Formats: sequence, structure tokens, C-alpha cells
Amino acid sequence: MVSEETLEVPDHLSAAQADFSRAVAFIDGTFVPLSEARIPVRDFGLMYADMTYDVVHTWRGGFFRLEDHLDRFEASCAGLRLAPGLPRNALAALLAELVDRSGLADTLVYFACTRGQAPPGSRDPRTAANRFFAYAQPLVLRGQPDEMRRGLDATISRDIRRIPANSVNPVWKNTHWGDFTRALFLAKDAGFDTTILLDQEGNVAEGPGFNVVAVTREGLLAAEAGVLEGISCRTMMEIAADLGIAGRYGTLAPEILAAADEAFITSTSCGLFPLTRLDGAPIGSGRPGPVTTRLLNTYYRRKNEGWRITPVASLLPNTSRRAS
Repeated sequence: MVSEETLEVPDHLSAAQADFSRAVAFIDGTFVPLSEARIPVRDFGLMYADMTYDVVHTWRGGFFRLEDHLDRFEASCAGLRLAPGLPRNALAALLAELVDRSGLADTLVYFACTRGQAPPGSRDPRTAANRFFAYAQPLVLRGQPDEMRRGLDATISRDIRRIPANSVNPVWKNTHWGDFTRALFLAKDAGFDTTILLDQEGNVAEGPGFNVVAVTREGLLAAEAGVLEGISCRTMMEIAADLGIAGRYGTLAPEILAAADEAFITSTSCGLFPLTRLDGAPIGSGRPGPVTTRLLNTYYRRKNEGWRITPVASLLPNTSRRAS
């Protein structure tokens, strides 16, 4: 039996309270204000979405699950034959310096490797000089605090399916979002908050930047194939196991999601976000449920206690605040 709790929403992570003037970027070997960061218009990453990236966040001055994000970034680079030109320890130190220069405790840190530019007259990706860039900006909830308390109202895209995994491998984090964007326009036009795409077999895949988790009598269920292996989704599975709640990856049919007791999405910017309505009908009670609430509250409490946190200062050459 799951005890009733009140959803503990971090209200300070609202867009209204975020100071984006402190956002800092690193590109072409230089730290600059994010508003001044640029990439060449002929970069294959811009022209052909030929790039990979990852997003990690800091919480109270420490990276959450940094090593897992670096693992995924390295795997994505290897899969897409990209080379950021930085050894792992140097990359971690650079990300830490970005956060340090921003002076922000709670940040979202984006880092990417693009194909770069090929010599004039060539489109051979093997001849391109890969480019690395990164930036740190204030951490803002995926939705605003009031939206988290009511939960998302989503629709399943029936006509626009997720790009097949044998065309674009979703395990390698990528910017091939044409399917997501088309479906999101339709969802927004119809009055929904977001969209969820199905795979080519008609099962739930993922949404724009998030995994989907159903809470059923058997426990948590998330899609196991054709999706990005979400670190936030893994986090919720681990917390659930510690709380005695079963969780597994498998086939998530849309009818299972619609009939679930509860549901939520997972993403770096929020950990999890309640999903309370689907295609105009309530999921369960139509409000964030007790399992969802307990998972989210435990997630924030554990982060506050330093769980899986790597202090930014521990990755810097020294712990003194750098001048921006």
C-alpha cells in the first residue's frame, strides 16, 4: 500500500525565476556568453542533423549522474563515428568550468559533437573536422510548477510514427526530430500539451525528449526497444526497486498506457513529470497518483542528500571561483 503524499514541486525552477543572462557557452576553444555562441552555417550538424549530444543537470552545485551521461555521449559518438577531441576527464572538467563560470547552482548543461565542415567541394563525412561545443544555462522544469501539479495532457500520434530504429538508431542520442516536430504541431493545434509517438509495430515508443512509463498493478512498465535509453527513466526504475515497487522494460501497448493506474514521463529537466490525461481521457484518477508522487518526492530528497551527485568543485583544477 502506497501512502498518500503531496507532490513536492521545486517551484524555484520556473522560467520566471531563471537568469539566462548568466548562461555560458564553450565553442572553438573559447568561453563566451551563450547569446554570442555560433556555429558555421555549413556545419553538417546544422545542414544534415549529423551530430550527437547529451544533457546533464547540476543540482545544488553538483552534477547528477555525470558518469552515466558521459558513458552515453561516448557511446553515441562511437556509433555515429564522431570524435569530440577531448578525453573523458578533460570533458568533465570543461563542463564543470562552464557551470562554475555561470555562477549557477542548478543548471542544464548541453554538450554536443557535430560532424563539422568538409573541405570545399566535398560531402564525404570522413573528411569533415568534427566540432565540440557545450553550454550551461539555468535549470528550468520541463513544464512550469503548476503544470506539474496537474500533470500533462498528451495525445498519441497515430499517423506519424517514430523513425525506424534500423534507419536512425535512437540509442545514439540524435537530432533527427522531424517526426517529433510534425506530431507536436498537430498535438498543440488540437489543444494538447505534448505528443507520444508509436513505433512501426504500433507500440508506445517515446515523445519529444522523454520516455513514457505506465504504472500498472504489476508495477512500472517502460518501452524497451526503439527508444533512447533514458537515464531519468533508469533512475525512476532504481528508486522504485528501492521502494519495493516492481519495474521492467517491455512492450508498452497504447491500450495499456490508457488503462494504467498512473503514468508519467521522464526527462533530465524534471526527473519525472506526471502524465494525467491521454487523448482527452483521464489516466487513473486524472491527477498525479501516489506512486508517481512518491517517486518524484524520493528523487528530490535523495538529490538533496547528495545521491549520485558529483560536486562541480571536485572536477575543477582548483575550487576557487573563476572569473567569467
